[in-house]
Amino acid sequence: MEIKIVGKSGQISVGKAMAGLGFIMETLPGGDILLKHAIVVPVNERWLHEPAMKKKLARADEWMRDHPAKETDLDELAASIETVS
Repeated sequence: MEIKIVGKSGQISVGKAMAGLGFIMETLPGGDILLKHAIVVPVNERWLHEPAMKKKLARADEWMRDHPAKETDLDELAASIETVS
């Protein structure tokens, strides 16, 4: 356990190991402060964490594992496009 002193600016240092991490600060009855490590998800990315999207992403990951990337034969691709058109 460590004792930390709040500086004149109203800040307290939690150490360089915590730099860049997000926290939820909760003020408890009696004045104690509880810091909880938190991962912050930007609002415009929240949809990626919805259950339906997580399922879709898991299926996509599985498909990628079952179908490794390979070099495309551009002549073959062009020929297949011409026959469709």
